[in-house]
Amino acid sequence: MTDSEHADVLETKLVAQREIMDERDRRYEERFKAMDEKTGLALTSSEKAVAKAETATEKRFDAVNEFRGQLKDQAATLLQRTEAEAKFHAIEEKIESLKSGGVAQSRWTADKVVMLVIAAIGWILLIWNKKP
Repeated sequence: MTDSEHADVLETKLVAQREIMDERDRRYEERFKAMDEKTGLALTSSEKAVAKAETATEKRFDAVNEFRGQLKDQAATLLQRTEAEAKFHAIEEKIESLKSGGVAQSRWTADKVVMLVIAAIGWILLIWNKKP
């Protein structure tokens, strides 16, 4: 083999090697583009999922805040403990005063009823005796 033939064989092998390298570069570029596209789709899907989760969380917190508002309104309209205790204490004092004064009041009422009954009997007898 002569030097020129040897150079031609080497040139042919070098050209074939460059074609193989170019083909591999194209494949790597296609794989890179496909991976980049899939990564972009995954990122977009992830962003949509995060947005949905944020919306759901906001709705839940709105419901919680509404419930808190209702509790606040309820607490504002309910009777406070100190005020309730004062009212119950006043009622208990009135009951105790009625219990202690109740015996005297009931006797006075019974005495009054007895006097009225005697007066009524007296009038009836007086009227009955006047009739001929």
